[in-house]
Amino acid sequence: MSRRVAVAVGAALLVSAGLAVVLVGGGGGSSAGDSSSVSAAPSIGFAEPAPERAGARDGVLSADEAAAPSAPASPGVPVGAVERSLVRTAQVTVEVPDAAAGVRDVRAAAVAAGGFVAEESSGDRGGSVVLRVPADALDRVLDAVAAVGEVTDRSSSVVDATEQVVDLDARVASQQASVARVRALLAEATTIGEVVAIESELTAREAELDSLTGRLAALRDQVSLSTLTVDLRVPYVLDDDEPTAAGFGPGLAAGWEGLLALGTGVGTVLGFLLPFLPVAAVVAGLVWLVVRRRRRATPVT
Repeated sequence: MSRRVAVAVGAALLVSAGLAVVLVGGGGGSSAGDSSSVSAAPSIGFAEPAPERAGARDGVLSADEAAAPSAPASPGVPVGAVERSLVRTAQVTVEVPDAAAGVRDVRAAAVAAGGFVAEESSGDRGGSVVLRVPADALDRVLDAVAAVGEVTDRSSSVVDATEQVVDLDARVASQQASVARVRALLAEATTIGEVVAIESELTAREAELDSLTGRLAALRDQVSLSTLTVDLRVPYVLDDDEPTAAGFGPGLAAGWEGLLALGTGVGTVLGFLLPFLPVAAVVAGLVWLVVRRRRRATPVT
């Protein structure tokens, strides 16, 4: 009897152990499932996939969505072409019948385009005018200047100053921030030594800022206003375009002109000697009297 009880108790213990193993295995499975779900979550630093567009159906986008630009890869980088900073200069030579009138016309063309005359000089045989005109009006002013006379020479050049402008912009911004920091330190200074040292540093940084600002302003002025140099020339015209013809008539005319020139020369000489004639007459009379007296005083042999 006791043997049967022992067998029953052993069987009960085996069944209990099996149930425990099953329960423990189920709990472990659930733990594994929890860990797998955690690992499936997106880690920090990776962007989640973008949601589908509302108009996307089976991979087909609407016309508006297809035309819409995509977002830039970097939000701080501008999209599209960079605006170039170009320095344009030009020079033109124009032949005009009247230099003064040509200078007036060139000046009027510059003023009409919103520019001004930087330098000006003129004379009987020509002149020179240096204009500063808006860059977008340079071609229009060139056409207006060409209409003043006949263009004999024309040239132009373009210099890309974009990198210089960007560099100076960045340096000015950095120097402004530096000056602001030094001014903040000056406001917090408590001793005379600190004030003197900080003011010296502030003066140096402000001078550097003024230099950079002036360079940037000059460069932007060259970009916004183009320089146009206009040379005006008056062509030389002979008084008598036709050469002298040969023959009796032209020879007679030349001889008559020569005779007139000779008469003019003789008249000039006579006019020069005329004031000396009375003196010469007096001298000649005195000489004649002396000679006559000597002849009378000499005895005749």
